[in-house]
Amino acid sequence: MTAHILLIEDDIELARLVEDFLQHEGFQVSQCGNALTAKKLLLARGFDLIVCDVMLPGSNGFDLVRQIRQQFKGPILFMTAQTSVAAQLEGLQLGAQDYLLKPLDPRILLAKIRIFLSEQHSSASSGDLLQQGNLHIDKRAGIATVAGHDINLTGSELQLLTSLIDNYPVVVSRERLFREQLGREYDGADRTFDGRASRLRRKLQAVDPHWNIRNIWGKGYCISYNSAEDTP
Repeated sequence: MTAHILLIEDDIELARLVEDFLQHEGFQVSQCGNALTAKKLLLARGFDLIVCDVMLPGSNGFDLVRQIRQQFKGPILFMTAQTSVAAQLEGLQLGAQDYLLKPLDPRILLAKIRIFLSEQHSSASSGDLLQQGNLHIDKRAGIATVAGHDINLTGSELQLLTSLIDNYPVVVSRERLFREQLGREYDGADRTFDGRASRLRRKLQAVDPHWNIRNIWGKGYCISYNSAEDTP
């Protein structure tokens, strides 16, 4: 899956240069120039990392991060001309992974992004916490959230979702699900997981309609995310 970066920068020329550079390096980039639009995008789409200016029209970057940090668990990089030590400390204390000073060589930004995405993937793919885009699972607490909203799942639905995210984007076979989650072999006719997948799909899409649980005929199930750009 291509990493999706949210670039929040009101300097149109700089934003275009950074967006073009990152897209050339294989990333998907959504760009906006103010905090209000950024919050709307975060609710509508799944992002893996945020690059945020501090001096924005209206609400500044620090205020924005204060408002979204509980919702967005991925890496946040400030990229700004605010060079004071106090500003740098404030940005880092808000939970940002780094504070990059303009003017910045885009190769340095690229290196930082790759480092933090690699760390995010490692931490999100192991232990009790799982993440894929704006979907988070805390296996120990038995909680799943989408775009910061708790999803009311049964134990069996959470178990199915966890298996699909654990194996994303690979299809998980019915045979495996029956053995691991029901303790019996699949008889070729039982539709238990069809019902669970359907209910899980409805609950996810009630919060973010871009999530989908796909029933792959003759194979099993997989979870996918279709961004707004992919929707006809």
